[in-house]
Amino acid sequence: VHSFFNDFKTKCYNSFMATEPLISWNSKEHLSGQKSNDWYWSVGIITLALAVIAFLFDNVISGILVVVAGFTLVLHVSLGARDVYCEINDRGIVYDKHFYPFLSLDSFCVPHDEIPPRLLIKSNRLLTPLIVIYIDEVDPEKVREIMLKYLAEVEQRESLFKKILEWLGF
Repeated sequence: VHSFFNDFKTKCYNSFMATEPLISWNSKEHLSGQKSNDWYWSVGIITLALAVIAFLFDNVISGILVVVAGFTLVLHVSLGARDVYCEINDRGIVYDKHFYPFLSLDSFCVPHDEIPPRLLIKSNRLLTPLIVIYIDEVDPEKVREIMLKYLAEVEQRESLFKKILEWLGF
C-alpha cells in the first residue's frame, strides 16, 4: 500500500511538472537564523512557567501540552530551515512538493520593502489563505513580470502575528 501511494504521489507531482518552468529557484522554507543560548533559555523558562501555572490551577493536561509544545518548538527551530524547490510554469506554482494552480489563486504581490524578497500569493484555499515564498536566487522583478501574465497584482502584507513570530526568532 505504501509503495502504491508513493507511485501515485510521484505521478501526480510529475504531472504538475509536465510543462517547462518559466522560472525556478531554490529557497529556504522559512527565515531562520542562529539562536543564542539566551533564546533557548528564554523559551525554556517561559515554557516551564506556563506549565507550572497550569499545574497550580489543577490543569494537568494543559501543563503537559505546554511542555510538549515547548519541546517541539525548540526541536523544530534547532533543525533549521530546509531548502525547497520553487517553480512558476504556465499552469501554476510548484512550491516544494505542493502545486498551486492559478485557478486556485486570487492575487499576488512582490513587496519592494521586504528583505529578503518574497512572493506573497493570496489563495482561495481555507487553510492556506496567504502563501509566502522567499525569492533568493532570481530577480524579484522577473518573478513579478511572469506572475502579472497570470494573476492580478494587489498589495498584500503578512499578518502581524507572523511578523511577531519572525521577530521573536520562530
